[in-house]
Amino acid sequence: MKPFYSLCFLFLFWNQSATAETSSFSDRLISLKRFLGDPVIVEKSWLVKSIPVWKKEEESRLEVFLKKILTSKLSKLKGSSFPSKESLKTQFKSIPNLGGIRIRNQKTELFFWVSSGTEFPNLSQIKDFQIESYYVDFYLGRQGGLASAEFPKTGLTSAFYFFSEDETLLYFQKSAKQEITELKSMEELNSYYKNQINRCDDCEKLKLSEGTLFVFPAQSSIFFWLRWGLGFLLVLLGLVLTIFFFRSFLIRNQETLKKAIQAQKNLEKEKNSILTQ
Repeated sequence: MKPFYSLCFLFLFWNQSATAETSSFSDRLISLKRFLGDPVIVEKSWLVKSIPVWKKEEESRLEVFLKKILTSKLSKLKGSSFPSKESLKTQFKSIPNLGGIRIRNQKTELFFWVSSGTEFPNLSQIKDFQIESYYVDFYLGRQGGLASAEFPKTGLTSAFYFFSEDETLLYFQKSAKQEITELKSMEELNSYYKNQINRCDDCEKLKLSEGTLFVFPAQSSIFFWLRWGLGFLLVLLGLVLTIFFFRSFLIRNQETLKKAIQAQKNLEKEKNSILTQ
């Protein structure tokens, strides 16, 4: 039985090593493509890096705004009754990027409101802050349909859709070259992605720590690599012609030098023969 266990161990070790090598090779290939300027890879990499930054900045602005609202309401209580829940709901409904909020103390939950659903969700992306003896939990959302966003990167041609952990569409951008209809849910976009994946090699669904990102490039990387390959061949051809020219030039110079040396030797021989006569 020992040879059998040894063989199984070697197989598992080889399989893990092969998987790690494949992943490492894939990462290196993506890095190389990004370095060489593949527009599809460059835009995907930029989105993966930028979306968490946008989300964090928006959460910070929302936290500041909520603190401004709640500080005036909660800091004045000091034993008096909790503020009217209906007035709080009305005020929170007017905040377009608030997905939900919960107010609690050390003993119990005092209030919660969500833009969709009936319960405050248990999400890993929930942010919190404290006002005196009250604890406030909140998360980003979108009220009143899809909210557009302006992006600081000019020349971004890909269409993309980013859904948060609770499947709320937080950020998106359409593309004139991608005929995507008004898709409002992650389920609809997931179906669209599955239909497109066979016709779009560069389309990708990425699982990020902040949520899910769908990317639909406006151009194919194939044309980029064809242009890059043609340019590389032209540069290589120019290099070969340059080497051939200099090689021919050096060979001609060497032949000319040899002829000059031989002519000088012949001339010296003639002079010596004349002097000896």
